[in-house]
Amino acid sequence: PPAVLDVFSAIGHPRRRAIMSALAARERRVSELVVEVGGSQPTVSEHLVQLRSVGLVSSTKRGRERIYRLDPAPLDEIAEWISTLEAFWDERFERLARTVAAIDAEEES
Repeated sequence: PPAVLDVFSAIGHPRRRAIMSALAARERRVSELVVEVGGSQPTVSEHLVQLRSVGLVSSTKRGRERIYRLDPAPLDEIAEWISTLEAFWDERFERLARTVAAIDAEEES
């Protein structure tokens, strides 16, 4: 997969989103993620490396295996961005509603 530069690019890939969804339910080993999200072990491992690089995933070593878990804190940046867009569209819809109300009032006169 191409390099991940930030949280936005990290969530842009469907397999990485599937990994995040799986980890949101509970922590997992790579072998469990391979079964759940599909793909080869090296591919899933590479996606995990990329998710770790932006802080969305962390891991601990247990014996010879690594256990991965989701860290949703970096998603706050996404939530803030979406919130900005919601405010933009809310304002646009309010203006549209006022315009429609003015047209309706004018037609009723």
